[in-house]
Amino acid sequence: MALGLFTLSCASAPSAGPLGEGASFHPRISAVDSTHPPRTVSVELDKPGYAAVLLIAPGHSASLVYPGDSLTDNKLTAGIHELSLAIPNLFARVDSTRGFDRGRGGMERPDSSVFSTGRQRDSTMTPRGGRRIMLSPSTPTYLLLVTSPQPLVYGRIIEKTTGVSIPTTESEALSAVAKAVKSTITTEPRDWAGAYQKVELQGKKR
Repeated sequence: MALGLFTLSCASAPSAGPLGEGASFHPRISAVDSTHPPRTVSVELDKPGYAAVLLIAPGHSASLVYPGDSLTDNKLTAGIHELSLAIPNLFARVDSTRGFDRGRGGMERPDSSVFSTGRQRDSTMTPRGGRRIMLSPSTPTYLLLVTSPQPLVYGRIIEKTTGVSIPTTESEALSAVAKAVKSTITTEPRDWAGAYQKVELQGKKR
């Protein structure tokens, strides 16, 4: 059976896998560091190309975490590379012990550190393109690697992803963000390939 970006027969995506169809190159995520949230990811390219990594929370947001800024050279040689991730505060500061504090009467209330009304450098996408929604500790999160022999430009990825709605199903969210990155490639054919891996942003409570 032919595959598109995913076999979308269920709401949940597998914990890791490839993306793309018909590409002549096959990048993969080979390792993610064990810190919470992860600060580095190891990627393996079988051919030279440009790389971008996004952190995705289906139904909530997606943030460009590599390259970290417009000055980062994201053209990589074939082989294994350890990339530093710029995790936005929205993801890094919300956890099961700090994500809520107690108001009057013992009611839980959101930590104000995870809300923002302004446009942010981290290109976080929200369902309504405005106020960010706090992530529940149970929200699944994924690293998405997209590679291409054609330039993947930091500014264009920011432009195409800021304020875009994210599907709630995991496989559709990954597909939608990959397509958004693909749309930044300016010349045909828009060759690209990718891989994704589920990650934990928070350590388990002891």
